[in-house]
Amino acid sequence: MLYRIFAVAYKDALIEFRNRYSLTTILLFTLISTTVINFSISSETISTQIYTGLLWTVIFFASMTGMLRTFVSEEEKGTVLLLKIFTTPYQVFFGKFLSNLLISSFINIAVIFMFLLFFDKIKISSPILYALTIFNGGFGIAGCSTIIGAIVAKANVKGALFPILSLPILIPLFLVAIEATNLTIIGNNAEQVIRNNLLIFSYSGLLLTISSLLFEFVWED
Repeated sequence: MLYRIFAVAYKDALIEFRNRYSLTTILLFTLISTTVINFSISSETISTQIYTGLLWTVIFFASMTGMLRTFVSEEEKGTVLLLKIFTTPYQVFFGKFLSNLLISSFINIAVIFMFLLFFDKIKISSPILYALTIFNGGFGIAGCSTIIGAIVAKANVKGALFPILSLPILIPLFLVAIEATNLTIIGNNAEQVIRNNLLIFSYSGLLLTISSLLFEFVWED
């Protein structure tokens, strides 16, 4: 079972690194969005709350851009039937989840780098907890994007529907993640940051569990 999960993830990763469609789109979106934000507030001193809000906004839309084609490409290339023959729904789900997790990690690294580059006036007091919070939030985004991507792939309007369905599910995660990220910049409450990260991880785990149980009905439809 594990072999086929990793086989699905490896296939997606290999295809992605060969054509570089999503990776290029993610880099361009992250660069353009952070550049525009920086130019628009270049003369302003932004607060940490605004900084963290902008950070997670860019992460969300970059994720929606990069993870949209997880299942759409299978529908377009006609490889869905092949996956249904040689794999089970759970193997496909967790394979796609691992693939999305890799994309999410790439997005997080790109966004962190861009924000450190363009917003150098913001000093992060706890860099390790800062990175941990962002990557922990990316875990939940990857889980949500997997099940939503499978649903959207069967719809006619794919691009607009993906973020619309994902945002309501991810709002609780973002609220906690924004608070935790803000605290890592201020650096005065490490215990609260750890508690928030445990809450993010628990919510992400619950989301992943429910998604994996519902995926079979979506996949076999």
